[in-house]
Amino acid sequence: MQKSTQISLKKIGLLLIGVILIIIILKSIIGYIFAAAGTVTEEQASEFLQKYGWSTEKGTARSEEVHIPTTFSEVYERYNAIQRKQGYDLTKYKGEKVLKYTFVITNYKNYENVEAHILTYGGKIIGGDICSTELGGFMTGFEG
Repeated sequence: MQKSTQISLKKIGLLLIGVILIIIILKSIIGYIFAAAGTVTEEQASEFLQKYGWSTEKGTARSEEVHIPTTFSEVYERYNAIQRKQGYDLTKYKGEKVLKYTFVITNYKNYENVEAHILTYGGKIIGGDICSTELGGFMTGFEG
């Protein structure tokens, strides 16, 4: 009886390992599908900003891959509060790598060093901000 219990526990353990491996594989496949679904281009991101009235300095756009943390710190929670106010929510993308575009904004009144950040994933814009890079600057949503 004790031997069959040990065998059953081994079977359960192997089954759990198998389920975990399947979940990891499926998550990788889903991530690949979303990445293959397309990306937002620099031009599309710039046009998105123009819809909010922002002018960008030509030739200054930068792009980089950033990781959305799986656990949000207090700072990230505050950043996500900005996202939620403008209709986005980064909690859906916890643990994902996203593409971030950074643009220099040329028409923000009373500030000079202003940038726009646009976060994209799976061919769509998922969030971002407008901020001053000056000491004591600001950070706000796309509407400014």
